[in-house]
Amino acid sequence: MDPEYVILDVNPAFAELVGISAADLVGRQAFEVFAESPSQSGQEPARVMRESLERVKRTGQRDSMLLHRFDIPDPARPGAFLERYWSPVNSPVLDGSGRVVALLQEVHDVTEHREDLVRLLEYLKADPDAPYADRHQRFTEYSAATMVTSGLYRSARQEVEQLQEAMNSRAGIEQAKGVLMAQHHCTGEEAFLRLQRLSNDTNVRLKDVAAAIIYQAAAPPSDE
Repeated sequence: MDPEYVILDVNPAFAELVGISAADLVGRQAFEVFAESPSQSGQEPARVMRESLERVKRTGQRDSMLLHRFDIPDPARPGAFLERYWSPVNSPVLDGSGRVVALLQEVHDVTEHREDLVRLLEYLKADPDAPYADRHQRFTEYSAATMVTSGLYRSARQEVEQLQEAMNSRAGIEQAKGVLMAQHHCTGEEAFLRLQRLSNDTNVRLKDVAAAIIYQAAAPPSDE
């Protein structure tokens, strides 16, 4: 965004996360697009966010907010809001003379980890002047980063598992096609059509029909 908080560009993942297309975000003032939820009127999340961005403009240094609740409009229910907790990092974009010409905001949705993060923050705030307070601060920051990363890893793992399942299903379907081609002396296309008909007629998933055909083909012949 520019120094007046007009959005210059948007990461596609963020646009998808908030349910607003990049085309509808670029060129608009950030605090107009993401107006405060009435339920947060006492917390003033926009003011807190603006103060962080102002620090970046004033100092030319990155500012980490760690944990910030900022509810967003629910695209499915006009006028309603979705509760969201973020871990924002605001950074300056400098020109050749070191002047801040734009602001880069990186945000991670940490809503599912909010209770753990709140406990860590409360622990830190309980005695901020205690010895090794700086270590406590670093511990809290690292914990937040770990929670964010764990969410990314979990999403990646789910995608890998889904891909692996799809690959296994495809391998099973190809093997079942081979069985049908041998049994009925048909082409691969005809074998696949047979699989589809069996799946439709029995209301059983294609990969399960394929598994049943493979199992039957591998079963030892009856003694009868």
